Amino acid sequence: MASVENEAKKIASTYARWLRNPEDALFGKGGEGCVSAMYKRIKEAHTKDEIREILNLNQYQMERNTMNDLTRFINDLNNKINPMSDEEAVKFVIEVFRYFQIALATKLHDMNRGLWM
Repeated sequence: MASVENEAKKIASTYARWLRNPEDALFGKGGEGCVSAMYKRIKEAHTKDEIREILNLNQYQMERNTMNDLTRFINDLNNKINPMSDEEAVKFVIEVFRYFQIALATKLHDMNRGLWM
């Protein structure tokens, strides 16, 4: 399990670093951003097909830059779960999104403190 957890942390932190607007991804315009909305729905998923449907970015409201940044993240995530069983994929994606939200919140906090440009 540790290697799955490490892989989840790695992909989450990599894409959190690249995301230009963590505030949009986490909170959007109305308090719940696309990342938070996806995480909520992923926790209810049971199959890779359900995950892929949830990860379809076209159903969420976000800025263009956020859409572009998240597209790379989602494509990589889909490639990682392809060889996995449904159960493994669901666990992995939940873990990735947990760490992704933490990494984005940390980046946002650092940006607000002037530590990140």
